[in-house]
Amino acid sequence: MLLFSLGSCIKEEALNMEADIVGVHADEDVFLLNPVISNTQVTLYLQPNIHDLTKLNMTFDLTPGASIELLKDSLKMPVGTQDMNKVIVDELLKNGVYYKVTSEDHQFTKNYLIKIVKTDGGFVPTEYGFEDTAIDKDDKYTIFYNKIDGQDFYNWASGNPSFSLTLSLGGGTKEPESYPTKTSSDAHSGSKAALLETKLTGAFGAMFKKPIAAGNLFIGAFDTGPVLTDPLSATQFGLPFNQIPLVLEGYYKYSPGANVTDENMKPVNTKDSCDIYAVFYNRKQLMDSEPDPKKKVSYLTGHNILKDPSIVAIARLENGGATATDGFVKFTLPFKYTAKVNDADVANLDYSIAIVMSSSKYGDNFIGAVGSKLTVDDLKIVTKK
Repeated sequence: MLLFSLGSCIKEEALNMEADIVGVHADEDVFLLNPVISNTQVTLYLQPNIHDLTKLNMTFDLTPGASIELLKDSLKMPVGTQDMNKVIVDELLKNGVYYKVTSEDHQFTKNYLIKIVKTDGGFVPTEYGFEDTAIDKDDKYTIFYNKIDGQDFYNWASGNPSFSLTLSLGGGTKEPESYPTKTSSDAHSGSKAALLETKLTGAFGAMFKKPIAAGNLFIGAFDTGPVLTDPLSATQFGLPFNQIPLVLEGYYKYSPGANVTDENMKPVNTKDSCDIYAVFYNRKQLMDSEPDPKKKVSYLTGHNILKDPSIVAIARLENGGATATDGFVKFTLPFKYTAKVNDADVANLDYSIAIVMSSSKYGDNFIGAVGSKLTVDDLKIVTKK
């Protein structure tokens, strides 16, 4: 049995110098949702109560002409082990396995960590202190993650991967402080808080009428592919949640930048404001609403994050203006339900939740003030008992 079919699926907008994984498929229906693909990692979430992966056979979709190979040196082979398939599956579930993707022109390579996560007990926690972070080894931006029962869950995403292009073309220094989304030692508790800052994207961004980048942080994934052509599709909001949320609470401070501008860098006569909200939606309904199997997705995007029919509840900060003091301010945001929720379906992970934070409320339309800063700490989702 061949455990992995190393295939390539043509993606029209991709260039032959790209070395990216754009999709993952399994012969059997074992995954709960679309793979979460970041710049150098692919996370695959198993459906609840899937325990036998002896027949797992996965196919990778790559950018045109690219090839992929297993980095066998990343495997920890027990002495005397003959069953390579079992070793790979065990490592996928434990630490992850590295694969190398090589571009069609053989000039570029990228190593991906592929990891499979069990979801029997849920994997989106209810409390976030933003203490667990990592630094991307290539582009040096901050990555937020959560530790649950000894496992690292990369549930948080941001626009940092696309901002690295701004730094590359503009001659900026790739270090954590250069990016819109990072950490701050000015924390409500512990040693870290999440700091989101609206920044200029330089001449390259202005050329595409995307002159600013708001600092953002959200539960889900970020796809760099459509950043220039359809940036609202780059944000993939939401991951499965097995509890019914009642309130989103936490602590924040916000200082808006001096001058709000639009996509043409023309002044806008208003004050900048931040945004903090959470969306609870019926993921099964969302996927069932799309008749074309190739277009089914398990996440919301910037196009429908606040208006899709699958949404059953939203909790949102009403006034995101400057906080009155230098200290942290507590917010308590009740989830406002517009549809009934079945407890059994929630427990079965049929629903997903997204938490979204931004230093400029209309930053997705490239309206905001450079220098606006939002600091958030000690988030908590209060759930139904």
